[in-house]
Amino acid sequence: MSAVLGHIHFWLYKKIRLVIEREQLVYEEAQKAVGDLADELHFVALDLYGKPIPADRNLQMIIDHNNIHGWLQNQIEIATVREANFIKDLLDCAGTEVEEAILTAFVTQGAACGKVAADELAQGEHRPQEIYQIMQNYYLNGMPCDGGDTVLADTDTEFVWEGSHANQKANWAKAGVDQTFMMAAYQAWFQGFISAADPHFKFAVELIDGEFPQYKIVHA
Repeated sequence: MSAVLGHIHFWLYKKIRLVIEREQLVYEEAQKAVGDLADELHFVALDLYGKPIPADRNLQMIIDHNNIHGWLQNQIEIATVREANFIKDLLDCAGTEVEEAILTAFVTQGAACGKVAADELAQGEHRPQEIYQIMQNYYLNGMPCDGGDTVLADTDTEFVWEGSHANQKANWAKAGVDQTFMMAAYQAWFQGFISAADPHFKFAVELIDGEFPQYKIVHA
């Protein structure tokens, strides 16, 4: 593994692990809401896409050193599609009965990550961009080469980007999940993260022409 690029691989894999951990949170919250049905549907997702790599495995021992990029890309797809497929099946089988449980899992993990990020932020007042940038250490948004979000505004009072989820939608489509619901789930995650990272800021969504979402980090 390249000594120069190795830190990027560990950084990216950490974010893949967070998706895996969030899937587990969704499972645990769904169990509270629908009981054995959650067990059955999660078993289906694991059967289709395989069990997650155990958290205690050393990345250097499991990564394909001859195809590092391809291995990481595949792990992103597996984790994201498996989570989305599990959510799809929950929504299909339990509907509104399980929606709140799923959203609770997303906001809970977002807040937990935000609390860790709060300790990493420099003391004093922050610009909205700082909150957005540190969020990228936790938010899995495709491969670095996929390109990031389209930034629409970056000032001392707000940071605005397109809520297109361009790097997630292809995997959501593979899972066949309701993409509107997945966007709402990710918005819950952003809300939890930003409020916990710095309570002086909040996450907001604005629909342009009633259709195209813009995401904002603004002073609370």
